[in-house]
Amino acid sequence: MKVYYFLILGDTSEMSQASTSRIIHQFCESFMQHYSYLVKWYSSQEEISKVKQSYFEACGVKGLLGLIDGTMVPIKGVTGADEPAFICRKGHSAINCQFVVDYDGQFRDVVIKYPGSCHDAFVYSNSTLKQTMEADPVAGFLFGDSGYGLSPVMITPFSPAITPEEMFSNKTHSRVRSRIERCIGSLKNRWRCLHKSGGTLQYSPTKCCSII
Repeated sequence: MKVYYFLILGDTSEMSQASTSRIIHQFCESFMQHYSYLVKWYSSQEEISKVKQSYFEACGVKGLLGLIDGTMVPIKGVTGADEPAFICRKGHSAINCQFVVDYDGQFRDVVIKYPGSCHDAFVYSNSTLKQTMEADPVAGFLFGDSGYGLSPVMITPFSPAITPEEMFSNKTHSRVRSRIERCIGSLKNRWRCLHKSGGTLQYSPTKCCSII
């Protein structure tokens, strides 16, 4: 959270900024330990069949399991030897966060630990999700942007799209994948400490990942 958020919480609760900060971090750690089940990959064939059916009926896409994208959450500048690793393509320090959502907009997988210089494709390639997808490729696939590598479990747009069929495929891909952009936007609008309009998270990268 940004410092002034802590000041507001501290004033409301009649606690110092230091105490508020400490409690927030303890809460985040406890929440992750006890409520990690709120973000989980599909645990049954019934769940998989249901989400694929939803995508097929609404979008005409057969076999789609979810949408994947990365987003940068700005943090305070990191000093020392690690500083370059956290500078993202936009020129500021950040954490690169990977999200996967299903048809209903529910978060199904998150990876929040890599510095801003890491590419989205790198985050995915080193994730447990990739291993899970490739272990059972016939189960389905994800829609990702052109930053991800095309594979049987990761469908990206044609680049360039030449034929009418390829153009139609890209149009459908863009329309369907816009849902995850809206989900990430809603997340940042709900928790303004994640949005660049509020400044940067004023803590170490490890604590920032905990808050995110």
